[in-house]
Amino acid sequence: MVITLNEHIERFSTNQVIVHFILALSIMILYITGIPRLYPEHLGWISNLIGLSKSLFIHRLAAIALMSTSIYYLIYSILYWNIKNKKYFNQIIFPNSKDIFDFINDNLSILGLKHVRINYAKYSWLEKGLIWSVIIVDVIILGISGIVLWVPWLFAPYFTMSHFSTINLIHGSFAILSLCVIIPHFYKVHLTPFKFPMDYSMFTGVIRKEVAQEDYPYWYEEISGEKHD
Repeated sequence: MVITLNEHIERFSTNQVIVHFILALSIMILYITGIPRLYPEHLGWISNLIGLSKSLFIHRLAAIALMSTSIYYLIYSILYWNIKNKKYFNQIIFPNSKDIFDFINDNLSILGLKHVRINYAKYSWLEKGLIWSVIIVDVIILGISGIVLWVPWLFAPYFTMSHFSTINLIHGSFAILSLCVIIPHFYKVHLTPFKFPMDYSMFTGVIRKEVAQEDYPYWYEEISGEKHD
């Protein structure tokens, strides 16, 4: 693969761009309409501004979009993995030994115990971790608990009031956990000095050669055969 100076390299497919946009928008709307209900004294004005009934409707609509898009992409991924390219999705989803070493070196650098430039692959350990966070927390835990809270009458024969209270607590607690994961991701992707005010690659699907060399040197070397010092 020959890559010329200032050339843009495809990092995300059109399908990935669309799915990411819907998921990101859905999660953001879920935060805006859901978290104020956990802290009514401080954030209740948001629910009052939107209106409680409208806020609940928008929250559920965003939840449907999140779950539907996740199910679609799961089916798409399974078919793609089995029919076209198993290696590609293994690189996206499953951590490997390189990710473990990158994780250790990154944290040693943060602690000031070691200074080393990490040769990230196309998807770093942090990006893979975020994917699993969305799958486990946002889709499975928040999705299932949200369905129970949405239609409690379906589960009333099996759950007591204390069960529903526990599920409500789980739903709210994991929503905060999800937010604590998304905020560092948002900062790293969009608000760091060299990317502020926004990294447009998730909207365009492409990044510049220089960015690939700097941020994902291992991946760049794989696709170009060039070494970057």
